[in-house]
Amino acid sequence: MSVSLPELIASTSELSSLPTTTMQMMNLLDDETVEASRVLDVIEKDPSLTANLLKLANSAFYGLRRQVGSAREALILLGNQTIVTLAFATSMGDVLRGPLAAYRLDRNALWHHALGTALAATHLASLTGSQETRERAFTAGLVHDIGKLLLNRPLKAKLDQLPPDCGFSCLLEAESNILGFNHAEAGARLAEAWNFPPYLVTVIENHHGNHCESAEGDLIRAISAANLITCHLGWGGGTGPITEENFWDEVGYYGYDEEVVVGLMAKLPADLEGMLGTIGENL
Repeated sequence: MSVSLPELIASTSELSSLPTTTMQMMNLLDDETVEASRVLDVIEKDPSLTANLLKLANSAFYGLRRQVGSAREALILLGNQTIVTLAFATSMGDVLRGPLAAYRLDRNALWHHALGTALAATHLASLTGSQETRERAFTAGLVHDIGKLLLNRPLKAKLDQLPPDCGFSCLLEAESNILGFNHAEAGARLAEAWNFPPYLVTVIENHHGNHCESAEGDLIRAISAANLITCHLGWGGGTGPITEENFWDEVGYYGYDEEVVVGLMAKLPADLEGMLGTIGENL
């Protein structure tokens, strides 16, 4: 008898809820008018979060002209929502770093894929979107594959049925055939259980390119294309390599110029290495 998604979420104790600080950051993330005092109240009570936030704020990715020595300084220079986004990213690190045997992913592999997708999506969203869209793209890229955390246990028990080196469509089909739902659908239900904002639920559920004409179409396109690009560069999230021809066919579907994609692929490895060097393995 197959298990339902609500039953799977309820029975996966390690995913029943997010850490307290992460949940607090998520609540602030959904508040576009959040006051600085509320942000600082959460961050400054968590020394580890504060330390990692300062590492990020002082990284080359943000290129600030002077060193930031406190969460308050970082907030003044980067703004409330940017700081909340970065704090959420650092707090999600522990959730995403573990190995996923069902997807043949070693420790940190999903984290690298998620962070690479977040960086790529941020770049793509910044081409046409607002600052809010850019920040939402980073967050959505970071959490787009959380469904794999949920499906890891039931799929691991049936690993022989999951083809190795499987592409996107093949993986989604295999998951659905084995369990009755795929990781995008599972991720959306987990996001709802974690009280993620509705836009994140929508993007997670459709990050393989469905409903690009929806209200969240720009975000879906950015995440879907970034996911492809990150996998093509070798930081797969449990899928096999993409052929050159298929890659350009698929990424072209999302409407980004080839020159833009080539430029992004040239800079993304350094961006990811720099971000990982700052916070990657030390969260």
